[in-house]
Amino acid sequence: MTGILIVAEVDAGELRPEFWELVTLARTMTAVVSGGISIAVIGANVDAAARQATASGADALHIIEDDRLADPWPEAHAAALIQLCGNLAPKLVIAPRTILGAEMAARLAVRCRWQLVQDVTQIEATADGGLQGSRPVSGGAVAATVRAGPGPWVVVPRPRAFAPAEPDTAVTDIAPVRHAFEPPPLATACEAPKRIAVEGISVERAKTVISGGGGLGGPAPFALLREIADLLGGAVGASRVAVDSGWVQPALQVGLTGKTIAPDVYIAVGISGAIQHLIGCSSSQVIVAVNSDASAPIFGIANYGVVGDWNEVMPAFRDALAGRAA
Repeated sequence: MTGILIVAEVDAGELRPEFWELVTLARTMTAVVSGGISIAVIGANVDAAARQATASGADALHIIEDDRLADPWPEAHAAALIQLCGNLAPKLVIAPRTILGAEMAARLAVRCRWQLVQDVTQIEATADGGLQGSRPVSGGAVAATVRAGPGPWVVVPRPRAFAPAEPDTAVTDIAPVRHAFEPPPLATACEAPKRIAVEGISVERAKTVISGGGGLGGPAPFALLREIADLLGGAVGASRVAVDSGWVQPALQVGLTGKTIAPDVYIAVGISGAIQHLIGCSSSQVIVAVNSDASAPIFGIANYGVVGDWNEVMPAFRDALAGRAA
């Protein structure tokens, strides 16, 4: 029986960076779950990702590689994971909180009737052999306690909740075990998912995110935010108002119906701070708000705030950054 199984999501042939956060959590959970740590690499053309995964120092590496797993169909990837778990019988499965990872985790939990613990920032064992986790709610104003009875468990931690483990490139002695993919009948009535190209770093991976909202008044000001993001080595995000208005693409949306992020620095420009948006950014280490309305809710969670017209504040900020970089 396998102890802990980490689901390593593959993106364009490479491991997604969230993998190393899952490794940290898995190492912590070895105090609770015996049987070692195994890695599941599922997809097409995964050789490079599998080599990267060996640097985790895991006890075993399991690969399901098939051209039918090239696209991020949740049905196919979940079927592969369910098949693998049927063979390995892990006590704990840890999956990334991505669109594909969360979908795979939910399908696995339902199919196997395992307990699903999602979006937690902390997790520990309970006296009765279960798990207890903490999950931010209400925009991070309070933390909800999530309890699960005895396992098996499927855990999906919140991004950036656990520090990423450092890869150990000296570890090369993990011999991968390959498993054949036995897909169930899958519906193919829709077109294959298409990857949407996003300029610059994605909001999920950036350490600094600068987001614009309805207060910007249109799409043109996002060019200024892009300049500032480039100077900071960060990414551009947006509120739902900006996305619904067609000013930016949906991939940039931060909030309950968009991305939940936890960068080192989050700068909100012209965003009033509806609870749905705060849920998506409240885990940021530092929040800076720029808004002309001193009573805007965003100031309630901001570490630093500027009450003023973004037309004056942000160009001056851009010029100061450019001067420092020169």
